[in-house]
Parts: sequence; C-alpha cells; structure tokens
Amino acid sequence: MKKILLCSLALFAGASHATNGINLIGFGAESTLMAGADIAVARDTSALNTNPAGLTQIHNKHFDTYGSLLRITDLSHEDQFGNDRHASNLYTGLGGMGYAQKLETIACTVGAGLFAQGGSGGVFENLNTAFGTQDDYSGLFAVGKLTGGIGCEVNNKWSVGGSFGLVYAQAEQKIFADTSAPPTFAGIEIEDASSLRTSFKLGIQYRATP
Repeated sequence: MKKILLCSLALFAGASHATNGINLIGFGAESTLMAGADIAVARDTSALNTNPAGLTQIHNKHFDTYGSLLRITDLSHEDQFGNDRHASNLYTGLGGMGYAQKLETIACTVGAGLFAQGGSGGVFENLNTAFGTQDDYSGLFAVGKLTGGIGCEVNNKWSVGGSFGLVYAQAEQKIFADTSAPPTFAGIEIEDASSLRTSFKLGIQYRATP
C-alpha cells in the first residue's frame, strides 16, 4: 500500500529547477549535450577534465577547442527601496582547448588542456540604497584550470588514467562602494582577490562492448 501511495504522489510532482552551482555541466560540445554523462564515454581531450581514463580512446593526435556563450535569464533583485532590477551582465563567454597524443611505445595517451572550470555572479547597477543614494552591487568570480594527464589501457576492457592541474580562481565584489554614511556604513570594494591551487583526478573506464 505504501508503494502504491508513493507512486501515486510521484504522478503529481510539480516542476523542479536545478543548477550545477559554480561548475559547468560539461566541457566541449559532446560533453555539454550529454549534460555531463560523458564521464562514462569520455573520448576527446575533455576527458582530461572529466575522466582521464577516456584518453585511451584517442588513437592518434587530437586537438579540440570550443567556446560557449551563456545568457542570464532570471537573475534579479527586488527590495523595499523600490528596486526591481535584472542583472546587467547578461552574457558570459566560456571556452577551452586540449591536445592529446597516443604514445608509440606503450598503450597510453598523454594530453594537456586549458578549461574554463566555472564561475558565477551578477552585477546590479544604480540601486536605490537605504541612505538615499544610488549605487552598484556586484559579486563575480571565475575559475580556470590548466591540466595535464595520461590514460593507459590495462587490457581491451579496462583503462585507467590520472590528471594533475593548476586551478586559478579570481573574485571581485562591490557593495555600494561609492556610498558612505558615517559612522554606521562604509561601502565595500574587493578587487583582484585570487588563489592558485593544485588538483588531481583519477579515473577508471570499463568498455562493456566495442
């Protein structure tokens, strides 16, 4: 009875909305169209950033480059001071590239790539403030990744791989930076906050059929 009730409730489920947070759903055309499900397939140089074991599906020399243009559709700010504004930064460009080459002496493929890893943020201009002024509010950050990796065939079914990357992140924020109401408020402006860190990824791929 409980199972029947749960199934009945599922029929009346409402709409849901989801996001991948600061990370992109995919890297490259095939990866994006598969909504990230290419982790199991991973057969171009974007495998460096998803599943490095997939590099073994590259059997010669391979170069990929891609670009994306994102448009913000629903990012707005509304408050008690009469503001009802959509973010002014409507478009964001993203891209990446990679090169991979199969080694002649062993059953391995090596590669290197540069990827826009993710990012987020919005810019709201000329907002009415609580102090009777108009000022800007924004928060933006971006993450890029330079990575190199190798994938090796264990046999005709199994492959393993690994990649090592340098990840660079940059952020900036403005909270009514040109507004000051001493002694209670002083605007905030943060520029060129950045960080450089290392990352690694290990992958396994099993080919059930040719």
